[in-house]
Amino acid sequence: GANQYRRGLYTHWQRTFLHPSMKAFDAPSREECTAERTRSNTPLQSLALLNDPSYVESARAFAERIASSEGDAETKIRRAFHEAVCRRPSASEVQILAELFAESRDRFTNDEEAARRLTAIGQTPANPNLPPGELAAWTMVGRAILNLHETITRY
Repeated sequence: GANQYRRGLYTHWQRTFLHPSMKAFDAPSREECTAERTRSNTPLQSLALLNDPSYVESARAFAERIASSEGDAETKIRRAFHEAVCRRPSASEVQILAELFAESRDRFTNDEEAARRLTAIGQTPANPNLPPGELAAWTMVGRAILNLHETITRY
């Protein structure tokens, strides 16, 4: 709904049922004051960042901006990387993301149903002006960039 893009600060808290994403990222129980949050790195955090519909939709929205920008694939990757982490990517990072894009584009071009399923995740509809296979491929690149250690907010 209208509150979809609000920060976690405004999320409804219920002591008996903590929001699953907040629980995965070690949110305190709020039963007592917490001066310092515990840190952990569990598989649940990685799975949430890769599979939670909120994060997938965020990657797709990022991918729509990438796909709609000017230039070839490497230019788009450089721009997206810089936008996300505020630094230029190394040559090896560009190469890895370009390979991911090429492999994903081949896969999703050959399996348009999978592309449509991926780009349909979330509340906001996908941009109908972008081919589903290409948007899905850029979504995979967006997911990779948004899941870099540098882009994950850590407390």
